[in-house]
Amino acid sequence: MLKIQNAVSETLLIPLYMKYLDAQQSRPILNDLAALRLVPQIDYDFARFRTARNSRVGTALRARYFDQVAADFIRRYPEGIVAILGCGLDSRRERLGSTADHTPFYQLDLPDVIALRETLLPPQANETLIPASAFDTDWMEQLRQSHPAAPVFFILEGVLMYFAEAQVRELFQQLAQRFRGEIAFDVAGTFMVKHSDQHDALKHARARFDFACDDDRQMESWAANLHLVSAKRMTDFPEAKDIGLNYWLMRLFPKIRHAYRLLHYRID
Repeated sequence: MLKIQNAVSETLLIPLYMKYLDAQQSRPILNDLAALRLVPQIDYDFARFRTARNSRVGTALRARYFDQVAADFIRRYPEGIVAILGCGLDSRRERLGSTADHTPFYQLDLPDVIALRETLLPPQANETLIPASAFDTDWMEQLRQSHPAAPVFFILEGVLMYFAEAQVRELFQQLAQRFRGEIAFDVAGTFMVKHSDQHDALKHARARFDFACDDDRQMESWAANLHLVSAKRMTDFPEAKDIGLNYWLMRLFPKIRHAYRLLHYRID
């Protein structure tokens, strides 16, 4: 078994484990077979996250929705490419199957995460691993030079809320200056950020949220060519009822309902 000890591990292993738990349900939402393979290979104390029901359901719904949006992008732009920033140990390329067979996938994360990914989730023929920070610009220039005319579908899943707003804004501005395409990402509102120490999974970890976004259109003010396409709340998905009491609290109280959203933007 592969022993995980570094601090970076929590933010990539928690979503992996949530997908593992989802796949063990009688009616899984995502049914991530890679998670079923990978978790037993990792020597890590996952047990403390086993009861994180909100995160299990939310992680599976988020991943499935981003899979659907990515597949739609590939169908609309067969010449396009997909770049997953902060990829961790997510197996989106595998889950998309033949839909993505002819689409270049770029998986980007910090060097130690990419080294772990190479061991546990070796890249397929059309996947390229990039050991870098999403906030660097060197990889952006290399990507643009490799695909000067291709639209890009960027995915930032479970990433942005861990950074400062200034960093997130700069990242979006850098992407908007260089590319055309789309961006799918999730945001936490002020309510969720303030209470991240009570988050059902994060309360057992060291990581805490930083960037809070309460306006779905906030990113439109960061660059003239950034435009909101759609916004989803957990209550938009019927399976969110599996969360239990918190689902009904989200339905009843707007502050809770809007505390977490999945956003889809266009880069013109």
